[in-house]
Parts: sequence; C-alpha cells; structure tokens
Amino acid sequence: MPKVIELVNAPPALTWEILEPLALTLLTAAACAILLAGGLTVAGRGRQVRGGLFSTGIASAITGLGALTFSLGNPFHLYMFMVSPSFSSWTTIGTFLLPVFLGLSLLALYLDSQGDGRARPVAGLAVLFALGVLTYASREIGYLQGRAMWHSKALPLGFVLAGLSGGTGLAALLCAFKRRIAPAWLLLVMSGASLCCAAAGFMLVPPSGYVLEDPAAWTTLSLIGVAGGVLGLIGLKARGLVPLAGLAGYGAGLGFYVRLIFLGQSIPRNSFTSVDAQAVAHLVSAQSLLILAGSLVFLVGIGMVLGGLFSNVGMARREHSHG
Repeated sequence: MPKVIELVNAPPALTWEILEPLALTLLTAAACAILLAGGLTVAGRGRQVRGGLFSTGIASAITGLGALTFSLGNPFHLYMFMVSPSFSSWTTIGTFLLPVFLGLSLLALYLDSQGDGRARPVAGLAVLFALGVLTYASREIGYLQGRAMWHSKALPLGFVLAGLSGGTGLAALLCAFKRRIAPAWLLLVMSGASLCCAAAGFMLVPPSGYVLEDPAAWTTLSLIGVAGGVLGLIGLKARGLVPLAGLAGYGAGLGFYVRLIFLGQSIPRNSFTSVDAQAVAHLVSAQSLLILAGSLVFLVGIGMVLGGLFSNVGMARREHSHG
C-alpha cells in the first residue's frame, strides 16, 4: 500500500510498484469470491460452485497477503503491526481484519465440505468480514485527499467491480484447471464486471492540469477488460475459451488498479514526462511480469490443493459414516 504519509494535501513522491495494485487486486478478488460463496452457503444454493469460490477466495487472500507484506518493503514491518495493536489507521486495522477473514473463510469451506449445518453462520460471518476487507481496501487509499482520483465518492464501487471481475475470473480459471464447468451466471457476472472495469478505465482521467497517462499503455489495460467481457460471453457456448476469459477477467481488475494507482500518484504537470515513461517501463519489466506470473501460479496451485483436499476429506467422512 502507499509507503508515504500525506501531509497538508501535498502530493508525495512518486512510487509506482506492481506489488501495490497486485495486492489490491487479490484482496478485493478474495473478498468478492467469499461474498458470493458465503451468500450461496447461507441461502443453501449452488453447492457445486461454493467450494470453488471459497477456494478461490482463500487462495487469493493468501497470495494478496504475500503481495501486501512485500509491498511494505520489509516483512518485519507486518510483524510489528501485529504485535502493536492499534486502530488508528486502516493499515493497522487491516493487519487484524485480513487474518480473521482468512480464518473464517477456511472454517466455512471446511464445514461446508463436511455438510455441517454450522457452515451457514460461519459463512455469514465470513461475508461480514469480506465487506470489511472491501472497506479496508478502498479506505486504504481513499483517505489520501491530496492525490488525484483517490477521493472520489464513486471509488468504493470501483473496488467492488474490480474485485468481482478478478474474483469471478480466477474462479472460472480454477474451474477450468479442475475440469469443471463454470456456471453460466459466474461467467455473466465476470463479463459484466470486466466491461465495467474497462469503462471505468476509459473514464479515469486526471483533473485539468494533471498529467494524462500514456494513451497506448493505458488504453491497452482497458481493452483487457473488454476482452474479458467478450470472451466470457463467448465462453457460455465455447467452453474451451473459459480459461482465457477467466485470465482476462482477472487482468481487467488488475488493469483497473494499475491505472488507479498510476493516476493517483500523478502530480500537477501538463505533459507526459520521463518519470512517467519509467513508471510504465517498470510495470512491464521482467521483474514485474515475473511477480505477476509467479503470484498467479501460486494462487492457482493453492486453489487446486484446497479444493481437492476439502472435497476428499468430505467424501471420506461421508463414506465412513455410511459404512
């Protein structure tokens, strides 16, 4: 998250890094995946997809916490937050909110896989904490009034849309890896959220006097959202395109946050500068691409292990009870 403290509404130093938008993408995707999974559990619907959504949310939360930890510059900083209880800022609140959210999600997945009736109240608590994670993520940058684009009243809605796009996109991707058919409603939600992220990306321009982003680089990020929306709709019939659609849906959420961070860190000037060019170059550097690829592989791996582990445990317990 932002590494500087804003004073008297003065724009702070420029600090573009891929870990910041990546952490926002993964944590909001986790929150939205758990919102959907928990809501279905409480309603007693969608048993076939609940496990996948829970697994997606948990894997995304774990990976997002990793990105958040490294974005602090020193993992020891997170430890210091944990051993120094404080509710003075959303950063310190998040160090307690995120682990509790993760623990409740794991417990809800376990109980639901066992067919335990206690899954419903636990899932309901997980939903409340998921809403807290979305609030935490939006407020983490929303209070920095001196940064363009970071104090819009519509910003929390953008976090929800980006989280929905990323969460449902990752869920569709995990379904494809597990050779399961992603529900049509999941692809429709992903398509709608991806298109909204694309539209928001096109509309996210700084106020007059602020640098306008490099048109080619940032229009491409919005086009990823268009691709996610279109591929998701095509994937309703052509199931072979679902993995690509899920990846684009995840990319739509990431593109939204990259653009938001970039614009939020703009300072008043009238033209694109060498500093901006360096920021764009960093985002597409080998280091950044390796971080993105590695985090995605890690997330998918955890998601597949979680889904298989809890479904096997549940199956073994049911067979034992019948035996």
